[in-house]
This record gives sequence, C-alpha cells and structure tokens, in this order.
Amino acid sequence: MNASRLERTRSGLNVVAEWDDQEIEGPQRVTISGAEISSRTLRQVGRLVDDMAAELHEMPSAGAFRVMVRQYAEDRLAELPADGFHRGLLALHDKIDSDGRAEAVTTLAAAMRIPAESVRACLRVARQRTSD
Repeated sequence: MNASRLERTRSGLNVVAEWDDQEIEGPQRVTISGAEISSRTLRQVGRLVDDMAAELHEMPSAGAFRVMVRQYAEDRLAELPADGFHRGLLALHDKIDSDGRAEAVTTLAAAMRIPAESVRACLRVARQRTSD
C-alpha cells in the first residue's frame, strides 16, 4: 500500500486529499477547512480534488488553460452582486476577450452552464442596461 497526501489552499479554503492506494482514482479522505462551507465552497473543493487527482496520477493537462479560465469565470460570476450583475458580466467578458487566448462567449457559456446564444442575449441586455 502506497499512501499519498496532497493539500491545496485557495481563497481561505484549505483542502487535504488522502489516498491509501494510488491505483484508486479518487481519494479515500478529503478534509475541508474554511470560514464557511457553502455550495460554492463545495464546487471549489471538487475542482481542487480533480486537480490533485490529476497531479497524483500524472495526467496530461490538455485544455488546462481553458479549464482555468472557465473556473476563473465561475468564481467571478458567483461574486457578482445582483445590482451590479450586468456591469460585472460585461467587464468579465471584456477581460476574457482582451486576453485573446480563450473565446469569451464560449467560456461564459460553460461557466454559466447555458447555451452560447443565451450568453449573447445576456450580453445584449447588459449593454442596453449599462448604456442607459
């Protein structure tokens, strides 16, 4: 038996994953420490555990940049206040688009879990509401 332990800290959240046997894909134990454990926290934990499992098993990181940008978008979207959603959505779109390495609408669609056409409609509404 070959035990392994990996740890990540992100945004005040500490996650420890432990494998008793590296032949098993997922960890046998996950410990989460943070100020508040919410559904958003659990989504972050899932991503961190996926990253740790990939590291442990030395999986290739094909598409890792797209995943990182999508996760960044998910985190920023979750932080947008209701009264600043449209302005924040446009700013996030512009930030992703200005980098030029990821397609902004596709990234936002994946982060929001809606079709790209719905994202385009949201962006149109956001532009209308912020131009008034």
